[in-house]
Amino acid sequence: IYAESSLIAVGSTVNGCGSYNSDMDLCLCIPDSNSGYHTDRQYATKILSNLARRMRKWNSNLIKTVQFIRAKVPILKLTFHPPYDELEVDLNCNNVAGIYNSHLLHYYARIDDRFPALCLLVKHWAIKHEINDAQMGTFNSYSLILMVLHFLQSVASPPVLPNLQKLYPETFSGVSDIDRLGLFMDLSSPLPEHPPNERTIGELLIAFIDYYARFDFENLAISVSRACTFSRWMLPENTQRFKIYIEEPFDGLNTARCVTSVEMFNRIKLAFKTSRSQFLGSQAGPPNLKRIKVDV
Repeated sequence: IYAESSLIAVGSTVNGCGSYNSDMDLCLCIPDSNSGYHTDRQYATKILSNLARRMRKWNSNLIKTVQFIRAKVPILKLTFHPPYDELEVDLNCNNVAGIYNSHLLHYYARIDDRFPALCLLVKHWAIKHEINDAQMGTFNSYSLILMVLHFLQSVASPPVLPNLQKLYPETFSGVSDIDRLGLFMDLSSPLPEHPPNERTIGELLIAFIDYYARFDFENLAISVSRACTFSRWMLPENTQRFKIYIEEPFDGLNTARCVTSVEMFNRIKLAFKTSRSQFLGSQAGPPNLKRIKVDV
């Protein structure tokens, strides 16, 4: 249908933070000779609407269902006939920011295995506490991953992860040709040596929950590109409607912009505080995952 286009895997498929039952996220990249890629929502909606109509007319033994979801980043949700019936694909159009951030997270995951492992635990925990559903006004998985990354960069002592965007500005600039974004490559120079953080995944999870149970979401924003928090009063006034601000590493927009209602914000805070008390306040022996509704 779009002969000049390409499909690029993004999200948990490549960033190392997925599990065996994760969806496959694909970006349909349609180049434009003048502007590179049209990244506006209206263009993506037009392309994906056309694809959905065409796919539904196919008498295909491959594609089973096509669902068009008009989210902030529109997607087609695809399911398949056997032998691919356990696979689900979320297809977006020209969301090139997702390609750059997947590339960045891929390299963070390669530095320390505890990062993707902690992301999986946190996503599972968030699902159990019903705070991992952007359509319902809580977190998307990407925001949770950035919260883990911020914690391992800026809160864990010594840090578990460095600031790759500061160390390798050309590699992780967000403007490189997407066809040249290689995976599983060695970085151009060795990472700086620091005293190792030898905390276990369990210890890091407890500290993560404790940190965000006490976090001042109303006044502080999170930045992984700068490896810090900063005052929300530095942001434009129209961002105050967002209850939580997590800065996207490349475009600076808020990845948690779905969290706008007081009810959902309170649910998120309660999940952290309840889990913190379950971990730290119980007299029933050492902390364990079942107390915070996580089964592994």
